[in-house]
Amino acid sequence: MEDIHRKSEIVHILGMPTHILKYGTIGQSGVVFLIIPGNPGIAEYYDEFMKVLYQNSKYTIPVWTISHAGHVSIPKSADNLAIEKASYSVCSLEGQIKHKLTFIKDNIPSNVKLVLIGHSIGCYMILKLLDDLDHQVLRCFMLFPTIERMAESPKGQVATPLLKYLRWFGALIVQGLSYLSPHMQFRLILWYFRGKTVPDCIYNASMSLFDSFCVSNVMYMANMEMQKVQKLDEDLIKRHLSKISFYYGSDDHWCPKSYYYEFRDKFPHADTRLCKDDHDHAFVLEGSQQMADILSSWVERDLHKIND
Repeated sequence: MEDIHRKSEIVHILGMPTHILKYGTIGQSGVVFLIIPGNPGIAEYYDEFMKVLYQNSKYTIPVWTISHAGHVSIPKSADNLAIEKASYSVCSLEGQIKHKLTFIKDNIPSNVKLVLIGHSIGCYMILKLLDDLDHQVLRCFMLFPTIERMAESPKGQVATPLLKYLRWFGALIVQGLSYLSPHMQFRLILWYFRGKTVPDCIYNASMSLFDSFCVSNVMYMANMEMQKVQKLDEDLIKRHLSKISFYYGSDDHWCPKSYYYEFRDKFPHADTRLCKDDHDHAFVLEGSQQMADILSSWVERDLHKIND
């Protein structure tokens, strides 16, 4: 049965049609949870996580996710050429950050407080947004944060040369798979996730990965991540430390445990946690319920400040 609180819409931002997923509307609470996803930045991957967050707030605080520009498949139209032209700048890492800032300024009133939830590269994007949004941000939660030395991480050492030299090959494979019927594509997704207990939203979200335009944008941004996300911006973190909480994975090959300990040594007063439940970096696959419960409990104190 369709959730009456759930709304899916396409919003044009900087010339790029962008999928926004919403639970609830901005109302009397004066607060909104805004999720900035990882890569691939497909809002529907976070559907289950969003739903639990919204339920835990007793349906009082809206939970929205903004997809990354060019990461979600949209129906073909006469605007395709203009969209492809816009994608060259908007789908870069810097372009995606500007894309999020534009959405916030155009769609969320400045008197509404933001609880920003970043996942993976979404955490890096949030850090880059904070100087512009500091007055509006109530709290930031960085889940499995890839905010430094991505290319040096175990996964990064494998991904960097592949993304640099073989992106074309990945796009070619996807181009071939795009000619399969949607039914066959869905069967491939079911086969890929066999043995895992994943929510239905994961299957639906993954259908965008049969669109060669989307996959090209996903890989292009990933390549930029390997190049740009290097030295930790300590000055930026110091400026906003009181508003940021960090949640590191216990076995995260994009952000190894050593990064957590080094970060804690640099910022001993930071609100940091190390996962005790072995959640995967891609927590949305099998840990949405648990992570939403953790975050709901974590943010409770900040929400009380507004209500008092």
